[in-house]
Amino acid sequence: MAKSLVRWFALVTVMCYWGLAATDVSAQENMPPVYYHVDATGNQSVEQLLDKEPSFWSVLNNGSPSFGYTSATYWFHFKLPAVDYDRVIRIGYPLLDNVDVYFVTDNEIIKRVRLGDAYEFDQRPVDNRNFVVPVASRDRVEVFLRVNTTSSMRVPLSVWQPTDLMGAEQALTTATGMYFGLLLCMIVYNLFSYSVTRDRRFGYYSAYIVGIGLLLAGLDGTGYRYLWPWSEWLQSKAIPLFGSVVFLFASLVASQVLQTKLRSPKLHMGLQGIMIAAVVLFLASIFLPYEWMISIVLPVAILASCYLIFTGLTLWRQGLAYARIYSLALSVLLLAIIINAIGYLGFLESFFIQRYMIMIGSAIEIMLLSLVLAIRFNEDRKERLAAEQRLNSRLEVKVKQRTKELEALMRKLKEMNQRLEVKSSEDRLTKLFNRGVLDDDLPLEVRRARRTGYDIAVVMIDIDHFKKVNDKFGHPVGDEVLVELARLLRVNFRRAGDRIYRYGGEEFVILMPGAQELGCHDKVLTVTDVIRGHTFHTERGAVNITVSVGMALLNSLPGHASSKQLLEAADNALYQAKNAGRDQIRIARSVKDVSEKP
Repeated sequence: MAKSLVRWFALVTVMCYWGLAATDVSAQENMPPVYYHVDATGNQSVEQLLDKEPSFWSVLNNGSPSFGYTSATYWFHFKLPAVDYDRVIRIGYPLLDNVDVYFVTDNEIIKRVRLGDAYEFDQRPVDNRNFVVPVASRDRVEVFLRVNTTSSMRVPLSVWQPTDLMGAEQALTTATGMYFGLLLCMIVYNLFSYSVTRDRRFGYYSAYIVGIGLLLAGLDGTGYRYLWPWSEWLQSKAIPLFGSVVFLFASLVASQVLQTKLRSPKLHMGLQGIMIAAVVLFLASIFLPYEWMISIVLPVAILASCYLIFTGLTLWRQGLAYARIYSLALSVLLLAIIINAIGYLGFLESFFIQRYMIMIGSAIEIMLLSLVLAIRFNEDRKERLAAEQRLNSRLEVKVKQRTKELEALMRKLKEMNQRLEVKSSEDRLTKLFNRGVLDDDLPLEVRRARRTGYDIAVVMIDIDHFKKVNDKFGHPVGDEVLVELARLLRVNFRRAGDRIYRYGGEEFVILMPGAQELGCHDKVLTVTDVIRGHTFHTERGAVNITVSVGMALLNSLPGHASSKQLLEAADNALYQAKNAGRDQIRIARSVKDVSEKP
């Protein structure tokens, strides 16, 4: 069992640091200077701030401002330069109540986006546990953010390209899934232990792990995204509610594992006081506002954490062997909680701890406390060995059964991770392959084409005037059109080897290995006729569209064209078709220049 715990410990450590590395990628764009203004009354509007002199604003010294708990409204302002690609703004703190984002050009508001965990999760423009807002324009644009929250005023800002942000968060999402998978395994393990031994320590410890999982899910936005996206109320109450649960069962586990009732009645009375306080805070959190409760819960959390650590250290000095492991295990997590609570109060910056150290600390603590429970149980088992021979033989059988069940659970977890990998290669809306898969597939097909001598065609399709469809009917209708167009492409490109990708927005790419120019052109022409004549039935009525197409064939390009050049040639041909009036097909004859198919 100890070897198994060591393996789990190594896995969790690697997992968490993998998540850390994933978020610290160079793909994040340089953040322009950010300025802020404190609106004590909360009555100022963005129109009143447009023409303010620079001296009106205060300079933000870093991209992760933390102002502690405050009832004031904060405005943030920065300018984004013109670029030729899409961008998104990420606010990397998921507990803000109200965030209004204004995009301004020439002192005119071109777009307003409303965010915050005071609204249902599905109202967010981007499905992300943090707040992600697409930048309204590729041109130079000013951004104003109005933030009002009952949680800590922390607004870490960053600007990304969408694909870079997706890649940066993929590893962290996987690591987070593995972390919660570990918690699930430990819950099941301890519940099995409780069912076999009827030892209450395993039951309390299972409840403690559940509380840790829910608290972490509430802190990093995972809970609001997956567990309670429909409940703004629970999201607003998650931290004090689940924090109270954690300290209730942490005290129960400490009293049972360390036997404080027998070894130190005074310490035991202190643990009972923490339990009573946790129950009172839990009930109060249901009825009282968050801003009241958090100002009470954070100091109580600091004091309770210090007392639990003190309890372990005291019994360690008294010679209790497993109190050393208990103190080490609890200190890692509770020290992270203490520092994090101080950070929430605005006395220090602790984004690293808030995002990662509590997760790492809880994983380490769960492993080590599991070891403490195992040691404690083994000691009790040895003391009862003579009187429980028959019970131990039955227990051995049940342990084997439990091991098989855990192995089955691990296989299921592995299958789930494999399905997650498949999902990561799939466009969420259209269920086609995404751009990342195209970036992997195209170089392989180009190398294969050079070896075999066969040709390969890249067909890039773009919906004409798709912005008008979104503006007229709304983005949900635009999504319906994209889904139906993806279905038409799947139906019509069914040749063996053909693969369809959503390249981005309303652009699609079809990879056709072994295609010949004449046959490929005829096929694409037939598909454009089908799309032109197809009526897209949506919730807002019928919609008709046309598409522009750019094609590039490897053997038709001069020289030794690379996969990147092949894709660029198709893209150039697509833009030639759009510039020529749309609803047309163009074939690239060179890497830079294209000509119409005769």
